[in-house]
Amino acid sequence: MTADEDGFTNCLSQLSPKLRQKITELAENPVLPLWPEKNRGVPNLCLRSALFGVIRRGRRKAVKGERVAAMGGIEIRYTGWRLDQGDFDVLAHALHLVSRDQGAAKNGFVQFAVKGFLKGIGRKTGKSGREWLKDSFRRLTASAVEIKIEIQHRYGTDSCTYAGSLIDEFYYNSHDQSYFLKVNPKLARVFDAGWTQLQWQQRLLLKTDLAKWLHGFYSSHRTPYPVKVATLMRLCGSECHRLVDYRRGLRNALGELVRVGAIVRWELDLDDKVHVTRNFPDSVNGS
Repeated sequence: MTADEDGFTNCLSQLSPKLRQKITELAENPVLPLWPEKNRGVPNLCLRSALFGVIRRGRRKAVKGERVAAMGGIEIRYTGWRLDQGDFDVLAHALHLVSRDQGAAKNGFVQFAVKGFLKGIGRKTGKSGREWLKDSFRRLTASAVEIKIEIQHRYGTDSCTYAGSLIDEFYYNSHDQSYFLKVNPKLARVFDAGWTQLQWQQRLLLKTDLAKWLHGFYSSHRTPYPVKVATLMRLCGSECHRLVDYRRGLRNALGELVRVGAIVRWELDLDDKVHVTRNFPDSVNGS
């Protein structure tokens, strides 16, 4: 036992049994931060990497221990079926429900109706939508993510590592079409490295996966800095083979962000860098 751990144990022993139990429970099952109902709180590493990539329809593949493109200070390795922006919607909405029900949840499980969940992520509620949602939960449950994050502070640099699935387990009741779902509680610790509140209704208005990825990426920066087109192409996990094709899609996606009010304007300079001016009131960076 280290000196810090020994000191913590001594302090803990002086508290009442009820308070000691509460502190122990919080240490073992960290809670998610809270955010307004209209927003969705998401760790920045999900917004600044290709963990939830821009994948062409019918091109999803399984990978093993694959290094995921991410911004500096974040190292991600992933095993499982590749995740896309639809899976991102599912995880973000699940985190939202968990954050709202942390006090009442039994053994970390949250219950919800399929129809309401699908409506919450802008999906149709028919049979195909229900099957798609179950497939997404399967992917998120079967995933294995190893994340190493560097955290800068005034005394230097620390790093923390998270390893595990994104969703622990789920149960589906076909009779009343409802789920009991448990998000991996340790995922809450990843929020400590920085998180963002996404303006959810704004995101639901976006049509393309690239626009949705860009919405998250730029929302996670208080003041977006110029980024090269090639860098954005790598970070979003694009499957375009030619930069010229990606650049065309990028222009359209940035136009979508302007249309929904996520950004005020954008421009491409002579160095092939994208400059973006954000609309601050609609998205709050939590880091």
